[in-house]
Amino acid sequence: MIRNSTFIRVLLIVAVVVALEVLCRYGFIGRLTMVPPSQMVTKLASLMGGDRFWGQVLSSVRNILVAAFLALVVGFIGGVILHALPRLRRALEPVMVSYYALPFFVFYPLAIVIFGMNNIPIILMGFLYALIAMVTNTISGIDRIPPVLSKVSDTFRLGPVRSALLIKLPAAAPYLFTGAKLALGYSIAGVIGSEFILSGAGLGYSISFAYNDFDNPSMYAMLLFVIALVTVLLTLLNSAEKRLHYDAASGKVAGVTGIPAAGMLVRVAEGIAVTLAILGAWQLVHNYGGNEVLTSPADTVRRLMALLDSDSFHGHMQETLRALWVSLLISCIGGAAIGIVLGANRRLGEIIEPLIVTFQAIPKVTLYPVILLLFGLGFTAKVAFGAMHGLVPMSLITLNAIRSLNPSLRRTARAFRLTRAQMFGTVFIPATVPEIVTAMRLSFSVTFLGVMVGEMFASKRGLGFMVMNGISINDVATMMAITLLIGLFAVVANGILLAIDNRLHWR
Repeated sequence: MIRNSTFIRVLLIVAVVVALEVLCRYGFIGRLTMVPPSQMVTKLASLMGGDRFWGQVLSSVRNILVAAFLALVVGFIGGVILHALPRLRRALEPVMVSYYALPFFVFYPLAIVIFGMNNIPIILMGFLYALIAMVTNTISGIDRIPPVLSKVSDTFRLGPVRSALLIKLPAAAPYLFTGAKLALGYSIAGVIGSEFILSGAGLGYSISFAYNDFDNPSMYAMLLFVIALVTVLLTLLNSAEKRLHYDAASGKVAGVTGIPAAGMLVRVAEGIAVTLAILGAWQLVHNYGGNEVLTSPADTVRRLMALLDSDSFHGHMQETLRALWVSLLISCIGGAAIGIVLGANRRLGEIIEPLIVTFQAIPKVTLYPVILLLFGLGFTAKVAFGAMHGLVPMSLITLNAIRSLNPSLRRTARAFRLTRAQMFGTVFIPATVPEIVTAMRLSFSVTFLGVMVGEMFASKRGLGFMVMNGISINDVATMMAITLLIGLFAVVANGILLAIDNRLHWR
């Protein structure tokens, strides 16, 4: 079955490549939009024959590995600490679930000011992107260690170190491996994305340089190399993952579950404590670097208030919210539909799912030139960018939810001779509502990030455009004010979705 699915998948890819070749060769797709796949391969072979190309590859790979290693170590330690401190974990939950909605690239120019124009800011971006994926999967893995194993440890009187090495780590290994795989994928996105924005070396820089130089063959050739690199890495990691007898390729990102309940006053106090800690760290960085590096919290709030009094700012804010709404609608409806169809048809799911997982790991910012060439500069491009980010987790989590349905539900539906439409409407969808809400929450964060990135590169309106404009003129106060507004909005929206999510799962 798996071999047949792989063969069909390869045939599908070949058919798409042949179709693109024909469309490009006969002018249905213009040369300014896309070059024929055969020309991409020829150009890539030519580039691979030069030392400069491999120098760029080695620069990116080195930064990716360093960022991923730091994320693995710090994320694992952070996950262990948060699991041991449930109050701290509960207080940080709103920040963790909103983490990927923040436009991290805003901090890249600030990192350059602090560390200089070298590899450190690039590694830092890759590290920040990958960190929370490792933290949440570490927590999830420890949460799911069967209590009986702890009793075995006590029975044999194993010390904390031996218990961790011989029992707890092996039991949590599948989730830790998933975290490592996600961390590597996010590191690739963060590093290559940072190189794309502002750098003098690396694959991201090479793609950006080729696009700005109107060298479409080189740009598509290097995009092809990035896709091939990600595909090879995912294939190797998935092969190793299957040896752990754990299918983590379903796309479900581990969440922060199993947190002890707390009263409203306790949660408010914990939230205030976390907020004060963040503000304190922010003020310390400001005191160290000055306004050129980071404006103080007070100055940032004043700048935000001034922006909110501006009618033009309201126009930019409405543009972003409109794009977010349309993108989220496409992501949720389209992703849920894809997930339900692929989950209900096992053969089709086995064929298509690996392609979706591979697309998830591709650094989306490197596809900005392609989106711009296809949709032009404006609203459609940033909607496409946002939907492209949110569609994947929505479809994969929904697919996994359909596959995990209790078999008795399917047998009951067949016993009542329900049609396929009735099965979807009365069995599949109602039974997967909690998982679909979880998928919506995760899709919201990455869709918001996608819209912001789209506005930064493919729009002349919106909050992302204002952030990019602030970067270009070094207006740190405006950059931080908008980032603060985005962060607050993301935390509140995710908090509401998380409350709904928890209530549905509790029921």
